[in-house]
This record gives sequence, structure tokens and C-alpha cells, in this order.
Amino acid sequence: MGRRRSVKIHFAIAGRPGRVDANHPLWSQALPMPARFRPAAPEQTTAISHGGYFQAIQAYLENEGAGSLQAALATMAPEVSRPMPLQHIDIILEKHGEFYHPARIQVTSGRGTQALALNVAVTPLGIECMHNEVEALSHVASRLPDGTLPRIFDVARSETPDGATLQMFLADWFEDHHEFHLSLDPRDGVQKIVVWDNQRGPYFLPPHLTANVYSGAAFILSRAYDPRTSRQIYPWHHAAGDFVLRHQADGLDLKLITVRQYAPTMAAEGGQDLDDDARLMALMVFLANLSLRNRLDRLDGTGAMAWAGDEAVSATVAGFKQALGESLPAALLPLLRSYTADDWLTLLEAVAESYRLMPAEEELCERHIAAHAACLLTAVRNTFAT
Repeated sequence: MGRRRSVKIHFAIAGRPGRVDANHPLWSQALPMPARFRPAAPEQTTAISHGGYFQAIQAYLENEGAGSLQAALATMAPEVSRPMPLQHIDIILEKHGEFYHPARIQVTSGRGTQALALNVAVTPLGIECMHNEVEALSHVASRLPDGTLPRIFDVARSETPDGATLQMFLADWFEDHHEFHLSLDPRDGVQKIVVWDNQRGPYFLPPHLTANVYSGAAFILSRAYDPRTSRQIYPWHHAAGDFVLRHQADGLDLKLITVRQYAPTMAAEGGQDLDDDARLMALMVFLANLSLRNRLDRLDGTGAMAWAGDEAVSATVAGFKQALGESLPAALLPLLRSYTADDWLTLLEAVAESYRLMPAEEELCERHIAAHAACLLTAVRNTFAT
């Protein structure tokens, strides 16, 4: 099912004014790559230019992706009984991530303007990550409330004019949800959460909503956790912008936009199921790791490693408890209540070691881990007091 060639397709880059075309200075320049993906010798890989990226996406949308695009738009607006003729499409390169170069596909039709996400992988490691993510999203979606994760509408490949391969998947775009990071407020020098709102400009989240961010992230990750098998979403990173939020008058709406892997972290010998004691210990390890990782970020997303305030710990434990709800194992409560600060410190140190934190994260955790153990003890005892 092809698209009529009369549909106009324009290219743009988020945060840069105007459209991008063959006359734009970036058109022939290669997409930026994280340093660890750059080969020692340039001839070992095919650099993909901004222009090649846009042309490969255009080829997909005008050919094999045309039907998937219409089906996705229909799913997003089920009240419309028949397909609407498309008027024009804007392909907007949103960011250069560690694994993907995601684009926002903004479609104008008789329905108005609708947006979809097209995650695009251009490196072998990015393509491998995308295969894992597509599988992981399908496994974890049933454990989470509808709308928490993006739905996948299509998985495809496309090629640039010079034959380089791009792997991509078409998914929900969470409108008016924005990446956020820890940042120092220049007005008072206090560390707060800055929200990257591209329409209205970046702003600092009101401090009274900070806890909602950490409890919301903990709730989503804990609901995704399978206590029977210890399957969980990991790795995940605040620094990578894995969560996005929308600040509403009545609070926050938090969503998780990527699931790189969904796998068990503990396996029984001989392929047998975990016994009750192993499941209980796996859940304790999960909570300890969640309490650490929920505090880790980079200042403004790319700067020095940052450590969230103590309110993140009590919020994390609250989100964990809310997510488990009635499925909370009865044996967990006495175990949690019996743990001392030293017990938590021992577990946290083991978790930090086994989860292979990056060097900068290791240094930050080592500096804070004893105080964190005491804070976690207080949060657990207050949250599970009754």
C-alpha cells in the first residue's frame, strides 16, 4: 500500500530553527556517535549523514511503512471511521542517544496533527539493542497500566541512498511529555529537577512534586518486576532520559519510553524455578538496587554524576510498596523490619558490585552508600510500620 507522492515531507532538527534540506550545512555531516561507538579507523564503518538519515526515513514512510503509519493513526483516533488523506509529514530528528537517533513523525491530516515516535538505530550495537527492546516491550507491557509504555506499531529496515542500513520501530509519541534531569538552580544554587520543555522552554519542577517523580519511577519498575522469576527492566538510567513526565495542574504523569532488556537477575540451578527463599532474596536485591539507581543522574543530562536528595529514598520505597500491593509476600514484612543499617549496607555494597555500575557511578555510590543505608532503613521502617 503506497502513499501518494503528493504528500509533502519536510525535515527538521529539534531545537534548530527552520527546515533541513540538501542545502543545509548539516545535510552531509555524519550523525554524532558516542565516543565508545567510534571505530579506531574510520573505514571500519559507514558513517550515516543527516541527509541519509532523513532520506531513509522518507523512503520507509512512502513505501512499506505507509500502511503501518495509517494503521497507527487509526489506532490513536479510533473514533474516526475511515482513513483521512494525509496533507504533510514533518520528520523531526529529536536527539542523538547512546543507541538510537529518535525522530518525531508529525502527521497533519483531516484529523488534525498527530505525532508518532520512530526510533532509529544506525550502529550494530544499536540494532542489537533494538531487537532486544522490541522483544522486551512485548513481554513487559501486560504487567503495566495501559499507556505507561509506548505501543509498537511496526518494525522495519530502510536504507540510505548509499546503501547503509537503518533499523527502526514506529511507536507512540507521548505528547507534551518531556525529559528531565537533576540540575542546579542558578537562582538559589539548590539542586532541583529541570524539565526540558521544548515548547515553553526548560523549567524547574516545583520542589513539592519531586517525590512524585521518584515514587512514580519506582512504581513502574516494581510493577514490571516479576517476583516469580525475578525478571525485571534493567538496565535503565535517569541520565539517559528513560522516563518522561508531563506536569499537570493536579500533579505529574510519568511514562517509561524504553525497555532495553527484560530478564531475570537470579536463576535457579538446573533450570528449576526459584524457591521461596530465593524469590524473597531476589526481591530484597531488587529494592536495594532500585533505591540506589533511582538517585543516580547526570547534571543536566550530560554533566557530572548527580545524586538525588533523601526524599527520593522514601518516595522509592513508597512506590515499591504501592506497586506490589496485595501481592507483597507475607514473609517480606518481617524481613524488612528485621534489617539493620549494617544489614542494608552489606546488601547495598553487594548490589553495587554485582550490577556493574560505571566508574563515575561507583565513586558516587561509595561516597554516599553508608548514609544511603541509614536513609533506606528509616524509609522502610516508616513505610512498612503497619
